[in-house]
Amino acid sequence: MTGKEQVYAATRVLLEKGFAADDSAFMPGRPVWTQTNAENLAERLEYQPVPTEGKKPPFPERYRTALEGADPDVVQLAAELLYLNLLAPSDIKGVTKRVAVRTVLKAMPRPVAVPAELDAALDGGITPFGPAVAYRSQQIAWMARVAANVSSFPHQDRRAALDGPWEFRALLDATPNSTAHAQRLALLHLAFPDTFPDTVSINGLKAFVSAHAAEVGALTGDLERDFAAIRVAIEARGEPFDLSLWLQQWAKNPPDGQSNSVPYRRGWLVRGASVQGRNLVPRWLAEGYCSISMPGYPQVDVGLTRSEIAQVVRDVESGLSPAQERTRVTLLDHFLNRMAQGDLVVTVNEDRVHVGVVTGGPYWLPGQLPAHYRREVRWLKASLRRGDLTDAAQDRLTGQASLVDLGETAREIAELVDLDPLTDINDDEEVGPLDDVLRDPLGSDGLPKPTNVVVEQPPLAGLPEPTAELACELLVDSDWLVETVDLLEEKRQLVLYGPPGTGKTYLAQEVARFVAEQTNGSHRLVQFHPSYAYEDFVEGFRPGLGADGTFRFAKEFGPLRRLVEDAAANPSGAYVLVIDEINRANLAKVFGELYFLLEYRNRMIELQYSAGEEFRLPANVFVIGTMNTADRSIALVDAAMRRRFAWQPLFPGEPPVADMLRRWLAKHDLPAHVADLLDALNAAIGDRDAAVGPSYLMNQRVASEAGLARIWRTQILPLLEERHLGEHADVAGYVRDRYGLATLLASALPAMPPAEESDSGADAAGQ
Repeated sequence: MTGKEQVYAATRVLLEKGFAADDSAFMPGRPVWTQTNAENLAERLEYQPVPTEGKKPPFPERYRTALEGADPDVVQLAAELLYLNLLAPSDIKGVTKRVAVRTVLKAMPRPVAVPAELDAALDGGITPFGPAVAYRSQQIAWMARVAANVSSFPHQDRRAALDGPWEFRALLDATPNSTAHAQRLALLHLAFPDTFPDTVSINGLKAFVSAHAAEVGALTGDLERDFAAIRVAIEARGEPFDLSLWLQQWAKNPPDGQSNSVPYRRGWLVRGASVQGRNLVPRWLAEGYCSISMPGYPQVDVGLTRSEIAQVVRDVESGLSPAQERTRVTLLDHFLNRMAQGDLVVTVNEDRVHVGVVTGGPYWLPGQLPAHYRREVRWLKASLRRGDLTDAAQDRLTGQASLVDLGETAREIAELVDLDPLTDINDDEEVGPLDDVLRDPLGSDGLPKPTNVVVEQPPLAGLPEPTAELACELLVDSDWLVETVDLLEEKRQLVLYGPPGTGKTYLAQEVARFVAEQTNGSHRLVQFHPSYAYEDFVEGFRPGLGADGTFRFAKEFGPLRRLVEDAAANPSGAYVLVIDEINRANLAKVFGELYFLLEYRNRMIELQYSAGEEFRLPANVFVIGTMNTADRSIALVDAAMRRRFAWQPLFPGEPPVADMLRRWLAKHDLPAHVADLLDALNAAIGDRDAAVGPSYLMNQRVASEAGLARIWRTQILPLLEERHLGEHADVAGYVRDRYGLATLLASALPAMPPAEESDSGADAAGQ
């Protein structure tokens, strides 16, 4: 059964049990889909109190708040409707869906689990929901109203509605719907995939029907009936029908001059949460502006060319490297010349995303530290969280640049806050006063307060504790994840070490991402290799071009120094450098005098290329390295480096790696004995440092014998041949006889499913 087929089957279970019989899909025999329960849930979601500051909490928090004090049957219904809501979106990870449903079920007085066949469907999806995911509360409230309405019907009427697509549509449309149109389209398709379109885009559906009107002659004006008729006509000719493929092509090349999307405002990300160690965002919101800081600069006129701006930069800061010079030129050029009235402006403060519209031109306030250049902004009350955005949009908001062109991410954000694409603002309420301190222009003694009041940032108090949901997403034990973050906080340098395929780099990046995002910091990755040097990692002189195109030879900062500069400017954020394959470089050569600072964070030293300049490694800088124990270059790690790092092992057969593959296989409904096969292989290897990690088998191909054989032949056996190189005359034959798939399968493992791939014979021969 394909992923989509699992989704359709799961939907039918929910409809047959819930809509048709008031029965629970998770606990059959428990009548939770009753009119009373559904109305109670709808009221809880529809009449949630609005926060006084106008900031909307994230959906999981709102959902939990709405269910506080609810009857267990209402909580059960809430979990099942949330499950139904999450079936269609293909742009939400299965683990995210699973955690969301389980979080609701935790409020039940006794444990409730999602049945295995329903749980597996969460890894599938039908169509991207995009910005529509921000309206989950409204979508679930509408489905609850539908359930309440359906529950009042006689059972034979419910049965009839579930047997016919147009009867089912009439049943849904009997419940008013103003904010759940995407959910309606999704539910129609989930229930009757052969009749209704697999999209939640009204514009895309309209474009398809308009482009294919000739298939049916005259259109009826009923978009869904016209679509169904067009589909029947196309399939009657024996042609394949794929709406999603057509929509993808239409999005790239709209036919007949059609536009695949509405125009959208240009958008800018302006960072204000960490400006010279201060958080300016609260003042921006209260006084209606955004700003950039250029201390020591004179007024730069609007309209200067980049070359003219570059000359100003050189006059003020003559010692900049070409890269630093280009950064400052671009910042001034974008803020003064490219940003325009009416543009969208976005700023991020911790996990909050604030949105506004530029309402004026740039102006200079030399005495207003640290906000020298400003633009007036109309900030909206609608406040988003990072989690409300798609993964692509969240990635766009990461990084360190003070000013970023958002590109098409601006359109997504504008849609989420209900902002008209080109003209007026639909949400006509600006952000209000934040608190009494910012609201009152006079101090307690009646004297005017400074106009440049900002929120100072305290030093980082500690790293956030990882959640159980994050551990579940990473397929590791919660205790191990908590310990890992504790080690990182305690030592500030950590190495994840183990044999190939144990997820070292993935886990390092995810831990770095978590602690950085939770503290308003940042993270980046570098990979060491034998030619990597101090000049690459810390700083060194390099040739380059200046902003005006002239050749220059100047000192350039490496990734460590750039991260340190950012961390020093934002002491309350965690800044994490992930060093992949840390043992592949000459560490003493790469780190140089930083060996000392890794152990003594509160001391200052002079770097070899920065004579007369004191340098310190801030306490909020963290390093996570990864090390492959099968790599002979591990000998390059000396005792001094070992003493300065905490070491966290990742070995097959030991937590958290021991159950990682089994959890992944269970999540994807794949044969569990593949994990037993890996255990048998590592037992045959008999060397902890040379064991094979689970990531090699975290592949959908393991579902078939041919797919598993291919992985074994092309990835695992070559790894083991390298290990035994020089030990036998016929290394390949020795490895195949000892570790081959056929050998291990014969050791009492269950038979594999039938081969389904065309090259099964070749793969089997390579065992």
